[in-house]
Amino acid sequence: MFFKNIPLFSGLSDADHALLLQVAVRRSYPRQTLLIQEGDPGERFYLLRKGRAKVYLGNEEGREVILSVLGPGDFIGEMALVDDDPCSASVMTLEETEIVSIGKNEFQKVMVSSSSMAPNLLKALSRRLREADLQIESLALNSVKARVEQALRGIAEPDGGELVIPVGITHRDIASMVGATREVVTRVFRSLEETGVVRVEGRR
Repeated sequence: MFFKNIPLFSGLSDADHALLLQVAVRRSYPRQTLLIQEGDPGERFYLLRKGRAKVYLGNEEGREVILSVLGPGDFIGEMALVDDDPCSASVMTLEETEIVSIGKNEFQKVMVSSSSMAPNLLKALSRRLREADLQIESLALNSVKARVEQALRGIAEPDGGELVIPVGITHRDIASMVGATREVVTRVFRSLEETGVVRVEGRR
């Protein structure tokens, strides 16, 4: 009952769940695989089973802004399936990642037949809009140090009573998330280490 464990698909009937399992495609991707290119037509819905991926905007000079870091249970590509507009951001894996994807037609069929999926999707989109508002507020009003701390809290995972930053998230990634340079973020990390907020152990 894989899909029923995901909040977006809670309340699915057995028939809808069976349809999803029938049409879903499961694949594994290595690190730094481009899953979605900004501007491409939205043709599939992607759900992360394992691994991590970043959602970002980039320009021709190679600069990028990371909008979010996704982990197991997160999904992408739903907006383009609903409004038929091109994908609004790019998505790249940060580590080896396992993805379950569903084609546009199958996704829309299940959304139409399931009474719970549309409200669940609205809740998910509303949550992402609130997160975007907080990110905009942080970029506009907070210091770089405060923005770094907020970004770290957002991506940290519980591990043995501590909050641990996933392997593969670099200072450059954090800089892209908070609108600063890598050098500034590195200085902020030194300050956080000196005050005991952050502890570095090897690559953890």
